[in-house]
Amino acid sequence: MGMGRRLRFAWAGVFLAAFVPAANAASPGDVVITEIMQNPAAVGDSQGEWFELYNRTDSPVNLDGWTVGDGEGESHTIDAGGTLIVAAGGFVVLGRSSDTAVNGGCPVDYAYGGGVVLGNGADRVVLRDGSATIDSVAYDGGTFFPDPSGASMELSDPDAENNAGANWEENVTDLFGDGDYGTPGAANASWGASSGPPVITGTAHFPSYPGSADSVLVSARVIDDQFVAGVSLYYRGGGGAFSLVPMTDTGESWYEGWIPPLPDGTAVEYYICATDNGGDASYDPPGAPGVLRDYRVEDTLPPVAINEVLADPPGDVNGDGTVDSYEDEFVELYNAGREDVDLSGWVLSDDDAPGSEFVFPEGTTIAPGGFITLFGGGSPAGFEG
Repeated sequence: MGMGRRLRFAWAGVFLAAFVPAANAASPGDVVITEIMQNPAAVGDSQGEWFELYNRTDSPVNLDGWTVGDGEGESHTIDAGGTLIVAAGGFVVLGRSSDTAVNGGCPVDYAYGGGVVLGNGADRVVLRDGSATIDSVAYDGGTFFPDPSGASMELSDPDAENNAGANWEENVTDLFGDGDYGTPGAANASWGASSGPPVITGTAHFPSYPGSADSVLVSARVIDDQFVAGVSLYYRGGGGAFSLVPMTDTGESWYEGWIPPLPDGTAVEYYICATDNGGDASYDPPGAPGVLRDYRVEDTLPPVAINEVLADPPGDVNGDGTVDSYEDEFVELYNAGREDVDLSGWVLSDDDAPGSEFVFPEGTTIAPGGFITLFGGGSPAGFEG
């Protein structure tokens, strides 16, 4: 978003909160939920969850004494010593913690502690003044609403119906604090922000190691602050000129295109170009076509298999003396062949977090009949490979 827009909204909130002597009562729809961080990545959920309220009216509103929760078992009554003002056209951020040193650097105006927990999947946020429900948002964990990790979901227009998933989007442009994405306490990214090029994320091809009989599916998520005009896939096999394939919008901002089967041994290179209605363009990978994504068509693959997976460790599986539900998880690889296999540059991923895949270091090999065990973390002891 433009810096001028951000500062103007933020200043309005500070000015009115300081100088308006009294606040008016609110009616349903006057104060609305406009941004939700239900799954931060920079810090844990117990410190980094928050949501933002926006005052649609031209008068300040005092939130002290109101309740927030899920409308059922979770509820917290705001106790701010008599005054928690959300200015006319201003914002208030409520979160698990107001300490920016531990909450991911979010400017939380009021901390509600552990009485309200934002589910990473489906959940509901309800704002009430006494018995009157002022606003309520029931998000669904990805069916119609966004389902981000390390980024907030934002209402795309302050006047839009905020209980409709189509009116929410994931923030992919505004870093704050310790590295998550969002605009806590400021206008959302699409609220009149100046147009910029589309953002391309999550690019991948499948199958990862295609044979000569395989068509290859290339997919990517493309988001723009206005709307995406077109997404194109460019590919070539064995050098030479690129061929163009229009990519199809399959929903939730995901686009797909197909590269046809190519002969065994072909080195394939590809990139994506996305344009918006303002004529701005972006490329993946950045720097394309000078920088390209690639794969090789191979009918005979190295005989390495995922041999064992532990997703729910029962204890200190990695033997480092610490029980940790993430660090004690493991994936085991097995070489069923008769020769060493060089894993340098190979990638292990669960496809949930593009950009955070594990890349095997240069010189990593797996011997014939040998194993490599990869743990989630810690200091594994007593394991070969």
